This record gives sequence, structure tokens and C-alpha cells, in this order.
Amino acid sequence: MDNMHEASSWRSLLGQLIKNVKEREALASILGVRPVTLMRWVNGSARPRDENMSQLVKAIPPADAAIFMRLIAREFPDLGASDTLKKRTQSAIPPEFYGQILRAHALTPRPMCRQVIQDLVLRQAIEQLDPERLGMSISIVTFVHPLEGWQVRSMREIGGVGTPPWSDNLAQRTILFGAESLVGYAMTNMSCFVVPNRTETTFFPVHWAEHEQSTVAIPILQHGKVAGGLIAASAVPNYFMVGYPSVSLLEDYARLAGFLFEKEEFFEPGEIALGFMPDYELQVPYFRNFSRLVSQQFRLEQVRGGHFTLEQAQSQVWREIEEALLQVYLQTAHF
Repeated sequence: MDNMHEASSWRSLLGQLIKNVKEREALASILGVRPVTLMRWVNGSARPRDENMSQLVKAIPPADAAIFMRLIAREFPDLGASDTLKKRTQSAIPPEFYGQILRAHALTPRPMCRQVIQDLVLRQAIEQLDPERLGMSISIVTFVHPLEGWQVRSMREIGGVGTPPWSDNLAQRTILFGAESLVGYAMTNMSCFVVPNRTETTFFPVHWAEHEQSTVAIPILQHGKVAGGLIAASAVPNYFMVGYPSVSLLEDYARLAGFLFEKEEFFEPGEIALGFMPDYELQVPYFRNFSRLVSQQFRLEQVRGGHFTLEQAQSQVWREIEEALLQVYLQTAHF
């Protein structure tokens, strides 16, 4: 519907959907209730039972279902776990996609290979995990590469995709993650960790961002070493839960993401000692001049006569920002 985005609640959206008397009567017939009951739900004088809401979700037109589910999430959080609200996806990655990744890894020139495989993995993952576009984001993070002999202290995002309410391309987000994050916890412990919803008590470190109702973090492993992590968040509560196909499917995509990284980018657990990063809002000023800082570092090393690449200049700037943010956390944290 054209004005669907204007709905501020599930009640207002339902009101728009049943404005026409015939549509109201048809929906009431499907649900086994009287048309006046629907109007009571809309004006707030009555609250549907969970079974009524489950039936209502099934009856909502597909074009409006995604927004309707997001709107009911706060009032009916437990419905996120029901079969009617979970997307129905294949339980395994299509075999032909494995062949596509192997061909890309074998035939793509090395400078382009990472980006090509990253795009393939992220696009295929979100198409398979959120075919009904209920709202999901999937991102890949990697370590900020330390100086030789130093331990890893933080991670950065290298790419991401989303379906509404997230943007399609999340690659622009610049942020460092540390021990305060769920993905940091997953990479340190080299295991998958799931937080089903925002209301559930958890001992895992998790910082909820806007729209996120359910989240999972998975390490990217190879030969017992770790190079990065896969993060996914859903706008539907309980979308990710231990034992759900959505989680095991993401674990398979995390294994495929291992093709993004070179051997030297994988670290032993003992080489990782993540620090704590401040809130995202406090990080923003440190990245405003990132490109200029990289250019300055690159020119400086050229003047010195060193064989310095642009990638090395970027790594140096990442480490400098990392050190600054570690200090910001120490200065702002309330112990």
C-alpha cells in the first residue's frame, strides 16, 4: 500500500488495511471474528490473543507483512519464534553456490578476489535468510592487523548488506569492535553465540542498535585459527535461536567467508587480547578524516624512501585510531 510507511503502529496499519468494508468483512471471516472485533483492535479497546495475532499475520497481504511484523514485535515478542513468523528458507546453501565460490577463488585476480567473494557470500546469504524481506543485516568483520609480535586488540567491519529497515549496502559504516561486543566474544571463544531477543537476560556482551531484535555472531575459522566474524541481526524477535536453521545456515556462510582471507590474517587464540571500545557515537569524530590521514601517512613514507603501499598506510592509520579509542574507553568508562 502506498501510505504503508506512515503507519506508526500495527493498529494503525491494520486500520488502513480494513478501511474498506468489504476488506474488513473478508479479513474477519478468515480470522473467525466479527468485523467489529477488528475495529476494537484498531482503536485499542481490545487486544487480540496470541492465536488471533498469529492468524492475522498469515492473512496480512505479503506486501505489508514485513512492516506489520516489525510493528507487532514490541507488543507480541514471543510471536517471533512461531512458524508463521519465521521465514521459510532452505536449510542448506545451494550446491551450485559452492561451485561459484570455488571458481571465483581460482579465476579472480588476487587484488579483486576478496571483494568478489565477499559480495557473493553476503548477497547470497541475505537472499536465502531473508527472502520475504522482514528486515535483516549481515556484516563481516576482521581484525585490525597488529604490528609484528603484538596481540590483536580490535576488529573493524569490511562489508555488509541489509534489507529494510537497513540500507542495502552497509559498507560505509566505520566502527571498531572489541571485547564489549558479541562478535568480539564469539571470536575470542571461537564459537557461535546467539541472543534471541532484546528482553531476554544474557551474560553475553551485546549492544543493541536501532531495529535489532535478534542477533548472532559467528567466528570465521580455518585450521583452529580465526580471521574475522560474521554478524547478523533481525528486526524480528527470536528470529535467531540456538538450534534454528537460520543459525546453522549462517555458520555455513561463515565457513565460506574463510575464502576472503589470506593465511597470515588468521590468528591463534593466544594472539588475541581484545580491548574495550567506546560507544559508536564517541568513535565518529576519529574517522571523519580517515582518507586524509591515510594519504598523509602514505606520502610521509614515500618521502622517507620506504617501500610503503596504500594498504600498509591504511593499516597504520587503523592502529593509530585503535590506540586512541582504547584510551577514550578508559577515560569514559564507569568502572
